[in-house]
This record gives sequence, structure tokens and C-alpha cells, in this order.
Amino acid sequence: MSAFTGTGTLVRFVLRRDRVRLVVWTLALVGTVAATIPALDGMFSTDAQRQARAALMSTPTGVVFGGPGYGLDDYQLGPMMVNELTMSMLIALAVMSILHVVRHTRAEEESGRAELLRASVLGPGAQMTAALVTVSVVNLLIGGLTALAMAANGLEAADSAAYGLGLALAGISFGAVAAVCAQIAEHGRGAAGLAFLVLGVLFLSRVVGDMAEEGGNALSWLSPFAWVQQTRVFDDLRWWPLALYAGLVAVLFALAYALAGRRDLGAGLVSARPGPAGAGGLLNGVFALHLHQQRGAVVAWTAATFLFALAFGVLVTEVDGMLEENPDLVAVVSGGGGADDITGGFLGTMSGYVLMAASAYAVVSVLRARTEEASGRAELTLSAAVGRVRWLGGALLVSALSSALIVVAGGVGMGLSASAALADSSWTWTMTGAALAQLPVALLFAGLTGLLVGAAPRLVPLVWVWLGYSLLVTMFGALLGLDDLLLDMSAFEMLPRLPAEEFDAVPVAAVLGAVLVANAIALAGFRRRDLAGV
Repeated sequence: MSAFTGTGTLVRFVLRRDRVRLVVWTLALVGTVAATIPALDGMFSTDAQRQARAALMSTPTGVVFGGPGYGLDDYQLGPMMVNELTMSMLIALAVMSILHVVRHTRAEEESGRAELLRASVLGPGAQMTAALVTVSVVNLLIGGLTALAMAANGLEAADSAAYGLGLALAGISFGAVAAVCAQIAEHGRGAAGLAFLVLGVLFLSRVVGDMAEEGGNALSWLSPFAWVQQTRVFDDLRWWPLALYAGLVAVLFALAYALAGRRDLGAGLVSARPGPAGAGGLLNGVFALHLHQQRGAVVAWTAATFLFALAFGVLVTEVDGMLEENPDLVAVVSGGGGADDITGGFLGTMSGYVLMAASAYAVVSVLRARTEEASGRAELTLSAAVGRVRWLGGALLVSALSSALIVVAGGVGMGLSASAALADSSWTWTMTGAALAQLPVALLFAGLTGLLVGAAPRLVPLVWVWLGYSLLVTMFGALLGLDDLLLDMSAFEMLPRLPAEEFDAVPVAAVLGAVLVANAIALAGFRRRDLAGV
């Protein structure tokens, strides 16, 4: 038996186990590209409109979210798509790859399933190899389909192929980073957190490098986030930056296997610190326990949302020129209020991204309770003098408060930067209030997730389906000219978008009522069903 015995069987098992998850990721990412290209082409059809858009991408915030900005002098469809979509695609691929590799390596060891598999005819390197092979296959598939979608929309075939290959190699690189982190950390959450920390450092390195020097300096070249755009597709194509991905992947793969051979199964190279002998004064209840378990994630999501909102608010002084050149875009951004309400409409549109982040965290936060249940730790807690309603209620309360904190942080961040840019301090309070007016939507996602966790855990993926649909429809629905019925099915279109639209208490009350009903059903269902039930 070799170190890789059983790898093929395990690869097929992983693909079958994650078939729905991977198909959703593939369709969402490739579909985003396929929908964005014709949308951008229709919305920015004249040279004046495209150059106004290019001016926006030249701003500091444009560099943060768009990269070095090749092709801005003659802003055509290809450079526009690459500059405005690449960072989002890379972040999504990184998240997918990191979660996939950690799920099938460190998380399997933590659950004990890896030990059962290794007790059979399975080589010690098979599990990590299967995770790396499957993540590579999925990334290559996404990259290939992305290239085909671009070529099918009339973009140059060679540049499309280089771009698709770059996306695939970047995703594989992030998966390799996760494989190394899985050898260092002792728990799945720690491995994922370490990998996301590395991801943040690499992204920041790219941002600082691109802002320090036009086209990026040496610091930017240290980051895999930069290499896709350094191929200069649709501007001055060069293939050699993609070789950097191949070198990085080879080094990280070799390092992951070397580290795996230096540790015991189930252990990390860096052992977790033992906890204190007794609980602190603040850790004195179920609510405190749930909050303690999520404290790092809450702080990270809140800080990230605040910083991104701060960057969005600065754009308010740069967007006027672009919108003046494009009446169609004025209608989209102003929420129907016309050019007179461009500022409020733009900030209201940007605050929608804050709501999206809060809603995503609301789902993740409630699902943490399901993870505790599936792992058996909830059973230990509930074996003491802790009722089921109190336990799940504490998890739902933490989710609600965390979502509110993220929303407030985003509103304050956007309001502060907009106030500084417009020299009007009232925008701080205006955007904070606008963000809070949208909070019921995030609470609804938490409530629906709790309802399914409590009453029908097998149906939990439906929440992700609705969240993904709402994200895509809200971001691209207006550009694609979707029917109003399809737009109204998005959760992020339920409530008025302040400050461009008037506050309406009726839909807010309706959503809050749905939240209360969902939470009540969640608690009642969890009280009656078996633990770890499906």
C-alpha cells in the first residue's frame, strides 16, 4: 500500500458528497460573468460613458476594488469586465477553495471520520490529495466555462482563455494555502480562520502595491490577487505572469505534504492552548457561551464591513461625472428619483452591500448552532440544567445582535466617509438610520435559518439558495432588465432603500412579524425533534 492508495475512490466520494454545493458555486460564478458582460455592454454603450466609468476606476477606491486598471485609456468591454469583476471573482474562488479543502481535510480529522477511513485500505496522503484534486478540478471547470462565456459574448478568444486560466490557477493557489493551514491548526475553524487571515494579508498587499505605483509595485507582485490582472488581458496580453501561480502551487503542495508527515492524525503542528480551569465572570450562561464562540468572527465581519463601507462612502464625490454621462445608470442608481437624488440613491445602493454582508453573517451565525448539535457538543450542554428553547434562543439572539452590529458599523462607516467627502456631517446620521431601516431583512434570514435548523435541518440549503438568488438579482437585475416579479422575489428588495426612498412602516412591520413567527416555529420545532435529527 502506498501513501496515495484509495485516492481515486476518495475523489469520486468527495465529488458525489459535494455535488450540489460545487454545482451551485459553478453556476453562480460562471452565471455572474455571463450575465455581467452583456449588462455592461448595454449600460455603457458609448465611448463617453465608458471613459466616465474608467475615471471612476482610477480613484483610490476604484484601485482597491478593481486593481491596477489596465486599459483605462481606451475603456472597452474587455478591460471593463476584467477591472470591475476580477476581485469579486477571486474572493469568491478563494472562499470556495478554502472551505472545500478544510472541509475534506482538517474537519474530517476533527470529526473522527478520517480515522475510520484510515483504518481501512487508505493511504495517509489520500485524503489531502483527494481534496486538492477536487478543488483543482472545480476551479479549472469554472475557469474554462468563464473563458467560453467571455468568448461567446464576442471577446477575444486568446485573452478570454488567459483570463479563465488565471482565475482557475488563483483558486487552486488559495486551496493550497488552506491545505498548509490545515496542517498547522488543530481545529477546522482555526484552519479556515488562518487561511482567511492569509487571504486578507495577500489582498492588502495587492491594494497597497497597486496604490503606491501605477500598474503595481513589488509589494503588489507578492500577491496572487495581482497576477491575473498582470496578464493585461484585452489590453496587452502576456502569459508569463500565470507561471507564478504554477510555482506557488508547487511550493505550497510540497510544503503541505511535508508538514502532514510531521504530525499525528488529528493533531496540528501548533497545539491549541488549554482553556482556563474555570469560566470567567462573563461566561456565565448560554447566551455568553454562544457569543464567546463567535466573538472572533463577529469582530472580523464588523471590522471588514466598516472598512468597505468607509471606502464606498468616499466614492460619492467621484460618481457624479459618470452618472451625468449615462442617463440609464442614473435611473438605476437613484432608485427612480432622477438626477436630483443621485447622492442619496448611490449611497442607498451601496448600503445594500452592507445589508448583504449582515444577512450572510446572520445565516452563518445560526448555522453555528447546527454545527454544535451535529458534533455532539450541544448534547453535552443540554444534559445540564439548560433547556432547548433557552439554548437555541441564545443562538438566535446572538445572530440578531451580531447582524445589528454589522449593519450599524456599515452605516456609520459609510456615513462618516460621505460626510467628510461632502463636508456635511448630517450624512453620518442619515446613513446609520438608512442601514438600520434595512436590518429586518438580515433578521429575517436569521429567523428562517433558525426555523429550518429547529424544524427541518435537511432543508437548510434553501436559505443559501434564496440568499444567493437575492444577491444576484439585486446586483444585476436592473442591469439585465429583469421582470419586476423576479426583482420583487429578492429579499433585498422588500424594504424601501433609504435615503433615496421614503420610509414605509408597513413592509418593515410585515418583515418583523415574519421574523417573530419564524423564531417561534424554530424554538417549538427544536423543542420537539430529536437532537442531530434530519
